[in-house]
Amino acid sequence: MVTVAEAQRMRSARENASVTRDLRDNLLMHLCAYPLGEAAPRSGLAELEVFARAVAAESPMWESELDDRVGRHMLDVAANITRETRAQGRWDMLLPLGAPSTNRWQAAMNVYTRVLSSRVVDGFLHPVVATEWLSTWPIPDAYDDSSIPGIRMIHCATALFSSWKYDRANREDSERQMTDMFCAGTWE
Repeated sequence: MVTVAEAQRMRSARENASVTRDLRDNLLMHLCAYPLGEAAPRSGLAELEVFARAVAAESPMWESELDDRVGRHMLDVAANITRETRAQGRWDMLLPLGAPSTNRWQAAMNVYTRVLSSRVVDGFLHPVVATEWLSTWPIPDAYDDSSIPGIRMIHCATALFSSWKYDRANREDSERQMTDMFCAGTWE
């Protein structure tokens, strides 16, 4: 059980929130939904097409806002997105960002956990909230390979959230371990 005071402490303080950062992260999460079995095949494709049009309309602004490795990759892929190419564009976006992986599910899980990790590390999401989110994620037996970073993170999150949930006296230590896990799971 989480107290009201604990819940209040877990709220995000987003003073310098970036709209482009939110759009980037939301797009990646939408694109991951289909390969992770959470949505239909066209999920995220309309958003990808809109992203490409927005980038084309204001490319200097997007280039200055998304100036890290992930952002530059997304801008490169967006330059070739049309209604006809957007289905392939999903994989062009996710597979390089989701390496190493042996299949599309694992690549999407790597992207998904890296987005969550970067949001925790940058202060947009509390580590307990993100850890609980990951701790409930089902891993299909065929894809359960702990050498894959995203899968390893799910296993770690499951153990950490259980510890946090049942060992109230050591919650601060559990939260530090969660933060360490997310620091190790970012893009860089």
